[in-house]
Amino acid sequence: MKKLLVLIAALFLFAGAVYAQEGDNTVQQMDDAVRSLARNIHAKLLEVRADKVLIGQFTFNESVPVFSTYWVNQLIVEVTNTPRRNYTVIAGGSASDATWTIVGEIVQVVDVIRVYTRLVRVSDRAIEGSFFTSFQRNEHINNLIAAGSGMGGGITAAGTSNWDSPFTYTIGSAPTAPLLNRTLTEGAEDFFLLVPDRDGRLTVETVSGIDTYMHLYNYDNGEELAQDDDSGQGLNARIVYNVRSGTRYLAVVRGFRSSVTGPYSFRAFIIVREGATSFNNPLVYEIGANESSVITVNRTLQEGDNDHFLLVPTRDGRLTIETTGRIDTYLELYNADTEELLDEDDDSGQSYNARIRYNVRAGSRYIALVRGYSNNVRGGYGFKAFFPGQGLQQPDEFEPDDEPAQAKPIAVGESQRRTFHSGDDVDWVRFQITRAGRYIISARGENNNRLDTYLELYDSNLNLIAEDDDGGDGLSARLSLQLAAGTYFIKVWCLDDEPDQAYVLSLTQ
Repeated sequence: MKKLLVLIAALFLFAGAVYAQEGDNTVQQMDDAVRSLARNIHAKLLEVRADKVLIGQFTFNESVPVFSTYWVNQLIVEVTNTPRRNYTVIAGGSASDATWTIVGEIVQVVDVIRVYTRLVRVSDRAIEGSFFTSFQRNEHINNLIAAGSGMGGGITAAGTSNWDSPFTYTIGSAPTAPLLNRTLTEGAEDFFLLVPDRDGRLTVETVSGIDTYMHLYNYDNGEELAQDDDSGQGLNARIVYNVRSGTRYLAVVRGFRSSVTGPYSFRAFIIVREGATSFNNPLVYEIGANESSVITVNRTLQEGDNDHFLLVPTRDGRLTIETTGRIDTYLELYNADTEELLDEDDDSGQSYNARIRYNVRAGSRYIALVRGYSNNVRGGYGFKAFFPGQGLQQPDEFEPDDEPAQAKPIAVGESQRRTFHSGDDVDWVRFQITRAGRYIISARGENNNRLDTYLELYDSNLNLIAEDDDGGDGLSARLSLQLAAGTYFIKVWCLDDEPDQAYVLSLTQ
């Protein structure tokens, strides 16, 4: 499903020139001006009930240089992404394709740029609306003006490329990485070779006014790692992927359809921040002997960040690794020496937190990698790793109770501490009530609500009445229902492979 209903009839040069400069290279006043203009145009288009709207040329000094096409491209993006739009935006093309056109002139008066815009009805060329905006010139706008008809600020790659002879792109360290300028012809593909010099979260994207599609491969074995259509701005492609230092990757760019043609820019970067970690430079973490003695390390993720924690257990056992906090984290566990991915998890912890349980060996080295579930996740989180408490998986005083005939009694108002001494342990319990009413049955972890319990309720003939998984807090099971007087059976079991704590079973009215 395409995100934007845009008919691309002709293609414009793009805003990449600005972002290839060094230092603070924004043109904030210009961007604010085009946003304000887009809002005013949108309001007028709604008023006149526009259908198909062509955004045409804005001339500058009676020509259409890079500066003009930058402005037009920005205007296309802003109008297209305006909320509650009920009209179609046509970028370029012929006026015969539209019922309204937006055109204008850009002029300079000393250090001020002025943009005069007209909304014209195609049928009779009547001017339905006029708009005016202005902003100050600065060095970056001067660079755009001076760029002539080139792509402005980026590097133009000449010739063709293929899998065996790709363009080599040096990965940048910030979103202002240099742009590599190309033009897609019908049915063509461009190939870009990327060799990161550090581990990290690689961002690969296109910047253009055309509808691009991108694939990312391992260059040496040909495995496709990711693909994307419209995750970038407008109709641009954007892939974010965890990469390893020295590994060779190949990004392939094509049009969403074979008929898509026109200029675009390519860039790739890995954000490097102070205090950043990697496989070769992880944070050393001391594993907790149990959950009560564990130390939580607090970290902050920026967009696209990864954190790496080195874990070296002193004994064999079932290790719990988890995140805490309010952001949506993703957790991956690797063998630190072979770099083999051992396990990964999204939301097995509380709320959007990640949790992995893995059988580890004493003296082996492991890397736990924490990142945001998506590239735009940012904020604080906590990290901890620990072995479960001792003795929690020993059979409890109610065993054996694995069959209905072995069910032990529980009274209304009573709570019982029980254990799952293995992942497939089942506890049967019976109770009797003499007065009809609403009763609550709950099974919750003794230490926290992350023990994944499951409840089933049966009548005296062992007919299933009700069941629940996560009706209580966190992963705890809870049933609340109206019961008549009689005898009932409860079956309690656990969805965790190796339960790491006791649970409390309670029956209340």
